[in-house]
Amino acid sequence: TILRDNSASNNTAAFSCEHRLAALPPIPREGPAVSLMNYIAGEGFFDRATTFADVNPINCCLMSMQGFPEFKEEESERSLAIDLLLRFVRNVFLHDSSVEGETWFHKRRGNEIVICTMINLLELLKTSSVWTVVEWRAIKMGNKLTGGNRRDLVKFVAKRLPCTCMKDLHSAARKKLAKVAICRGC
Repeated sequence: TILRDNSASNNTAAFSCEHRLAALPPIPREGPAVSLMNYIAGEGFFDRATTFADVNPINCCLMSMQGFPEFKEEESERSLAIDLLLRFVRNVFLHDSSVEGETWFHKRRGNEIVICTMINLLELLKTSSVWTVVEWRAIKMGNKLTGGNRRDLVKFVAKRLPCTCMKDLHSAARKKLAKVAICRGC
């Protein structure tokens, strides 16, 4: 099951997915990926108490990446950072949706917008070495994530992970939430 009923007394979800069996990637003690994770943790990306309500997530991520130019060249570090961020967002989605039930779909989105925007930015660094092109493409996807709802965020993560539980969560989101977007003229 993906969601439990709000009246259920059990806070654990019964997931049977291959991501539970997969080995975690080896995480080095030092390196650009670890430095980036520590930096964004310090900025509050992983903290539920921190809100990015008045902050443009695209600008926040672009500013954060300015201090890490090595991600433009180092594929392994970029891949590690993307993998760690995807695992974090997946775990947040699966945990919160199972604990909160139906209300999770309609709650205000939290820091996962900023994390998904950071994942997108790291992915874009693979495709182009021109920073202006990366910025423009990041803004385009960031606007889509910011202007949408949980359905868009779950779809973003589900497309990047082979987990059946994320595919099931995306299917549930498609049934419960209408497709919405804000036109920002991009």
